[in-house]
Amino acid sequence: MNGQDLYEGLRFVDPALLEEAAEPVKRPKRRRYLPLAACLCLLLAGTAGAVLHSVEIRMLDVEHLEDYQDAPGMKKTIENRSADQAYQAAAQVEITPLASLSQQAREDAAAGRRSHEFDSWEEATDYLGIDLPGPDGPTDLHFKLEEGQISEIRLSVHKKYEGEWHAGIGVTAYLYTEYYSGEPGQFVLFYGDFEDAQAEEVSLSNGDTAQLIPVFSSNGSGTVTGYLSRGQGFYAVSAVCQEEYEQQVTEEVVRLLNSI
Repeated sequence: MNGQDLYEGLRFVDPALLEEAAEPVKRPKRRRYLPLAACLCLLLAGTAGAVLHSVEIRMLDVEHLEDYQDAPGMKKTIENRSADQAYQAAAQVEITPLASLSQQAREDAAAGRRSHEFDSWEEATDYLGIDLPGPDGPTDLHFKLEEGQISEIRLSVHKKYEGEWHAGIGVTAYLYTEYYSGEPGQFVLFYGDFEDAQAEEVSLSNGDTAQLIPVFSSNGSGTVTGYLSRGQGFYAVSAVCQEEYEQQVTEEVVRLLNSI
C-alpha cells in the first residue's frame, strides 16, 4: 500500500497527517517509518436532532454492515470490501440552522466554492457568522451540500509535533444543518490487523465527558482519537503515532479536548 492508497482509505484524518504517516519518523539515533501495511477507513455520517451533548461509541457487527449502507459515504465502501472491525461514534448536537450562517457563506456554497483556507479559527468562524470554540492555528473549512443546500460544515486544524515523540494531530469540528441526512457523528471502519477498539470515557476539566479510543496495528502504528459534543459542534481530535508514544499522545489529545 502506498501513500495515495492510505489517503483514499483515511477520509477523516487530516490529509496532512497522512503525508506524515508516509514520511520517516525522526529519531536521534536511527530512523523508523510509520508502516502503511494496514488501512484505516473513516467515514462520516449525521444529522442534527437532540440537544443533549454526548457521544456514544457503538461497536458494530462487521458481518451486517449493510444495515448502515444508507449512511452518507457508507454504501460504496461496503460494496468494495468487508471491514475487519467497525464502530460508530454517535453524537448528539444542536442543529445549526442554515439561516444562521452568513449570507457570504451561503452564496459561496451555492456557487460551488466549498473549500476555504483561513489564517485562524476565529477568521473561519467570523466568515460563517457563528460562535464556535476551537484551537489556534490555520483553519481549513469545507461545505457538504444536500438538496443544493449546506448540510455539513467541517473546520479543521492540523498540529505537528516533533522532538522526542513524533505525531500529527488533527482537530476537526463538524456542524450539521437541517438538511443533513442520517445520524450525527462518524462511522469508523478498520481494514487490516488492528487490535480491538475499546472506548474509554474521559472527564474534562469543565465537567464535560469525552470518549477516547486508541487503536494500534500489529506493526505498531495507529491512532488515538478523542470525541466530544459541545453545543453545535461535534469534535474529533485524532492523532497518528507509534504505539510507543501512546501515553504522551493521549495526554496531548486530552489537553486539546480541554482547550476547546
